[in-house]
Amino acid sequence: MRDGSRIYVLDEVMVQPGRAAEYHEAYLTRYAPGARARGMRFESARVSPPLELDGQPSTLQFTWSVTDPPAWWAMRFAALGDPAVHGFWRDTAALIVSRSRRFLRDVPIQPRGEVAS
Repeated sequence: MRDGSRIYVLDEVMVQPGRAAEYHEAYLTRYAPGARARGMRFESARVSPPLELDGQPSTLQFTWSVTDPPAWWAMRFAALGDPAVHGFWRDTAALIVSRSRRFLRDVPIQPRGEVAS
């Protein structure tokens, strides 16, 4: 969607050392199917650092999107009433050091010196 109304959902989860693969699998098998059912489209998954370091936590980033603000509200309300969402976060809490969720949208980037039309 080019008008900037698509909303991106960025889940950033720092996991205990050596547990990135375990968490990634749990997220994709337990959380992702419900997210799709709530109208979210999976965009990407990334990990930092790019190589697992002994004794150091890893941060996983999962990016989703919804088409527009009404779809965002529908997704939010559906998640609030879904016991599977709460169960997933409860059941994976021991793997997590910290987690955050941010909501983003595209912004047009105007090259320097050009005038917007």
